[in-house]
Amino acid sequence: MPPAPRIQGPSIDWPTTLNEHQLAAVNHREGPQLVLAGAGSGKTRVITYRIAWLIRECGIDPAAISAVTFTNKAAGEMRERVEHLAGYSVSRPFVGTFHRFALVLLRRFGERVNLHKDFAIFDTKDQLQLVKKALVAEELSETSFSPRAVLSTISGAKNLLLSPNAYEENASDFFSRRIARVYRRYQGLLREAGAVDFDDMLFFAVRLLRQDEEVLGGYRRRLEYLLVDEFQDTNHAQLELVKILGGETPNLTAVGDEDQGIYRWRGAELDNILDFERHFPGAVVRKLEQNYRSTQTILDASGAMVENNESRRGKRLWTDEEKGDPIRIFKGADEGDEARWIVNGLKQRRDDYDLREMAVLVRTHSQTRALEEELLRQGVPYQLIGGVRFYDRAEIKDLVAYLRVLRNPRDNHSFDRIVNTPPRGIGGGTLSQLAEHAETMGVTLWDALLQNQVLDSIPARGSKALRSFRDFMLALMEDAEHLDMPELLGRLIEESGYAEALIEKDDSESRSRLENVEEFRSAAQEFSEGRPDQSPFECLTDFLDHVSLTSDLDSQQENGGVSLMTLHSAKGLEFPVVVVAGLEEGILPHFNSQETREDIEEERRLLYVGMTRAMQHLSLTCCRRRRIAGRYQDQIESSFLAEIPDEFLDVEVSSHRVMDERSREVYSFFRTPGASSGTTGGSMPSVGPPRVSSSPRPTGSPTSSGGLQQGTQVMHPTLGKGVVLEVIGSGEQGRISVFFERWGKRMLVAKYAKLDVV
Repeated sequence: MPPAPRIQGPSIDWPTTLNEHQLAAVNHREGPQLVLAGAGSGKTRVITYRIAWLIRECGIDPAAISAVTFTNKAAGEMRERVEHLAGYSVSRPFVGTFHRFALVLLRRFGERVNLHKDFAIFDTKDQLQLVKKALVAEELSETSFSPRAVLSTISGAKNLLLSPNAYEENASDFFSRRIARVYRRYQGLLREAGAVDFDDMLFFAVRLLRQDEEVLGGYRRRLEYLLVDEFQDTNHAQLELVKILGGETPNLTAVGDEDQGIYRWRGAELDNILDFERHFPGAVVRKLEQNYRSTQTILDASGAMVENNESRRGKRLWTDEEKGDPIRIFKGADEGDEARWIVNGLKQRRDDYDLREMAVLVRTHSQTRALEEELLRQGVPYQLIGGVRFYDRAEIKDLVAYLRVLRNPRDNHSFDRIVNTPPRGIGGGTLSQLAEHAETMGVTLWDALLQNQVLDSIPARGSKALRSFRDFMLALMEDAEHLDMPELLGRLIEESGYAEALIEKDDSESRSRLENVEEFRSAAQEFSEGRPDQSPFECLTDFLDHVSLTSDLDSQQENGGVSLMTLHSAKGLEFPVVVVAGLEEGILPHFNSQETREDIEEERRLLYVGMTRAMQHLSLTCCRRRRIAGRYQDQIESSFLAEIPDEFLDVEVSSHRVMDERSREVYSFFRTPGASSGTTGGSMPSVGPPRVSSSPRPTGSPTSSGGLQQGTQVMHPTLGKGVVLEVIGSGEQGRISVFFERWGKRMLVAKYAKLDVV
């Protein structure tokens, strides 16, 4: 067949289409270059126009050009733009993800590194199953070695290009030596299945190119130009792949922004962009500082904040657009007050902007509950991006199913969901036998469970587990008659083992799910406080109805409303109107990210990403008190807020103030029995007078490590009660090692620790 005719792209006036610095990056001819592209400065534009320039102006064969990025979506959009600008023929540039590049390489040459030619690619579920098999084979319990945590550790080793042998050589403690055995066993199981995981693709691609000169030589001869997007997000394996392909004098264009590096927790190494010239000697570094998205006020405010990071190369973004409105800061009384202010503000913008042009960004998924309910209450359509609606999340559905069985034990559907959740040794066979008895007797599963003769007919192990579950539920049913719903729910979460099961896994997903569980307790507390005259059982019934109606309204929401998403999900997006909610210590920066300077700096970059999503209007909010696990806790506003110069801010303090105890016009949470025992000190003086408390507690000013010593008992607003193990250094930058009753050992930076001495 004759070659397909080349389709010419549109005419391009390069100097008019691109600014001076973009044009310099686009027509860079030889050698490595790093393009530091600030937020909204045209990063993707530079990559796509550079490919078009190489093809159209330099006559480079499209097949000699490869561009790699991190997501299939980004690659798809880039590919479309390249084809529009450059036209295409029978040969096209490779535009895809790192993993797609590695896959193409291994499909062709994988047998040279002992991979099956038709190897399968295992997803996360497949991987977890293999890890569990490996744990069984090594006689290690899932309780002590969470499969997800083990898989995460193995993934980290592969990203560092450590084989099982290399990892074992570096194993220096009990845990890592056991992981080394599991890693070796896991790789054996993958090999038996003729499969690889996603980390393997990069691992074996690097191995292949390192050890096979013929393959490497062929790729180097063919691949004349390499472009890498989001270079700040590359890990060690990806950096090595780029270095190997490029050789000593690579024609490499790397584009990225160290201020938007927010995936360190996923293995990204910021030093790859910070030390670019060391990795690629002779590199030219260019900065794109003209912003085409945000007002100058937003750029100056976010820039002043992120300048507090040490790990950065530095840039100052500017725009030809207007200065813009000040950034609005709202300091609310609680999360309900915060949600009302946010939704009211969005509604006020509807005359000028479509709801689809507005976004509310949060640090964690658990924060969306109050926002979702307020949006629903005021009839404002919304769409949850990159997550599941609060009441649709698996852990929430589990707890709702428990409550439904307490109210109506004949609910077979809910019974099925909870009987072995969390796992308590009631397998499918046992449940089938119980169901057969129930069907024969013409009764519900619960009624069958109450019959001792039914349980006597089931094998001992399953029968014992069923009796234990039955007795636990019977005790809870008695409690439901007289306990307030929040207390009932708290007992359910603890005594069922649900919270314990999540804590033991100790991975990012489980921690997120536990935060959602605690937020559900807050929802129950908030609901019950509004019904002081109802009996506990009536309140439970109404709460379940409320949840059902809210979930049903959720399902009726149409796309096209306000976008509600986490800060991580917002990267790469832009909106005329943006609100970043929950700027409080422990939320942003998150309490899981306060152990080192690097952790704090990544949280600061995360806020920077959120702020620079805004085009015209930006608001930041925080609360004086936030309900955590059903009880209000005093919050300290995020230290990041103090890093934004006052000249860019318009601060509004909530009109809902904390009054003295004699006034009954305060929010009901100030009358919650025992609320003070769940709070720590803290001050947001501009929000209102000091809180009402039956027992004064120490203030929550930043902890000084000099005031603590080994053995001191402390209280943290989120982590709970703990004991100091070690104090390292002094002053606000000192570090404090604390063992918490529920969370184990944590290392905290003194400045952000928020520890009260018990």
